[in-house]
Amino acid sequence: MSDYPIDSDAPAGDDQPRVPEALTAPDPVAKAEPSHPPKQPWAWLRQFLVWNPMYLVSAALLLYGFYLVSADPGFLRTEAAQLSFNLGSLQLYELVVVATAIFLAGRAVWYDSTLLVGLENLLVLVPFILISQAALIEPRLVWTLCSAAGLLAAARLVCLKRCIPRLNFPPRLVAIGTVMLAVNTALPIVYRILHQSKVGTKPDWGAAYETNQYIWWLLVPALCALSTALPPARSKGALWPQRAWLPLSFFSLWLVGTWVHLYCLGYVYDFDLRPELLAPSVWILFWALCVWVARMLPGPKPAWKGALWTLPLLSTLLAAPQNGKQVFLVLTVLNVASYGVIYLRRRAPLALHLLLISTVALIGGLPQAWAHHFGAEINRETLLGAGAGIYLVVCAALSPKPKMGFLGALVAATIVNAIGQHPQTSHWATQIGLAFLLLHSLRWTTSLEEGANAVRWLTALAWVAHSFVWTHVYGAGWMPCAVAIPVLGAVLVLRWLQGRWSSLAVPLAAGLVLLCPPGRSAAVQLQLAPAGLLAIIGSFVLFGLGTVAALTKHRWASR
Repeated sequence: MSDYPIDSDAPAGDDQPRVPEALTAPDPVAKAEPSHPPKQPWAWLRQFLVWNPMYLVSAALLLYGFYLVSADPGFLRTEAAQLSFNLGSLQLYELVVVATAIFLAGRAVWYDSTLLVGLENLLVLVPFILISQAALIEPRLVWTLCSAAGLLAAARLVCLKRCIPRLNFPPRLVAIGTVMLAVNTALPIVYRILHQSKVGTKPDWGAAYETNQYIWWLLVPALCALSTALPPARSKGALWPQRAWLPLSFFSLWLVGTWVHLYCLGYVYDFDLRPELLAPSVWILFWALCVWVARMLPGPKPAWKGALWTLPLLSTLLAAPQNGKQVFLVLTVLNVASYGVIYLRRRAPLALHLLLISTVALIGGLPQAWAHHFGAEINRETLLGAGAGIYLVVCAALSPKPKMGFLGALVAATIVNAIGQHPQTSHWATQIGLAFLLLHSLRWTTSLEEGANAVRWLTALAWVAHSFVWTHVYGAGWMPCAVAIPVLGAVLVLRWLQGRWSSLAVPLAAGLVLLCPPGRSAAVQLQLAPAGLLAIIGSFVLFGLGTVAALTKHRWASR
């Protein structure tokens, strides 16, 4: 062995010492590359078949076959024969689906078994849709077919629940499913009975028309609200039939099936599916979504929470095209109440803004006939502008900045001046603008806002001066008191809550405005009173003032 170090970069030669191969061989562990199995050319097809799409394609092909049978006059000529064939084929198919699901569950083939259970819940309401398509069959036959279809559907669901014990099908979901099955069983019967009294096509009146409307407005939203009664999403285990999302999925399939059923009934019996019919259901589903997100995510991000709270407000736009705006007004009133409750419970600023926006929408959606009671020139555009102005006024009232106070006062005066049709409208606008600015000034921080106290006193002086001119020159009578009394009441409430006067300018101005009407009446009476009587009254007044001066002299004489 040589004594000098080995130079690995030197060229190999006779004079270079040879290094054993054990020392120069690469480390098999350090240089080992991860082995990836080569991709097989048909791996994607195998993965696709794992999800077993044949079941879904089979169901779609069955429904397409029903359509072809109904549209082929050469196969079965009568409507009753077509209905019997389709119903019989569907009941046989669903029986095979349920039996196969139970068989696969017994062999622990959980995915395919769960897929078949979902397929059964997808098809469970299809028999009633098929019955609804037969508009001219005998009412007795409708009773018989609906009752039989309802009993068979209930029997299949009971078999699935009992024969697959691991299926996540809680008792509360069973109760909800029973209600929805009963509703879908009764709908074809009700529509068929009312069809006998319906006159003409595309009716817009009558018992059948009104029943169809109120089913969409009341019954369907009530079914949508049942989603909030579902048990919390809890996993029963790691198997497919034990997944936590199965109850909500089953309910969604039933709800979509009910919607399709009602659409088919309306199509068969000539009822248009207008947007305002869907608005209540969409509104309920959006609020239910808020409830479900709050259950599953106790602390969602503010952005998520705000986006969800906005959805019910947007859903009311579906009802906006309605002529009378009845559905829009009802949903908007409910939004106002809902956002108000959320704000009172959580003090969320976003809920307050949504409450104000809903109020603006409510004002803008008032019927045109109601607006005519306020004035002949008021239209819907004026109401929308007034609603938007009210929103700005409330936002200004919530801000403690003096600039927002001036903006709110200007907007409030503009709203009154635009809506009012009274000869004294301009005076009312001035009074309300000045009163708003005075009340807003109670939120100002005079130590941080330069000149805030002087602006408050100047505003109070302007309010008193205008009230005096309005009363003595324009004959306002007692109208200034209608503004001064709420202002004085608000100041007294604030004094009671805070335990001190925020500023003497506001209560003093309100008191002087209250004295303007009786002062004018007293001035008129004094002009008619005898001079001697006035002199005697004046002497008593001066005597009282002298007594007050004598009692308070020790406070002010030495200064």
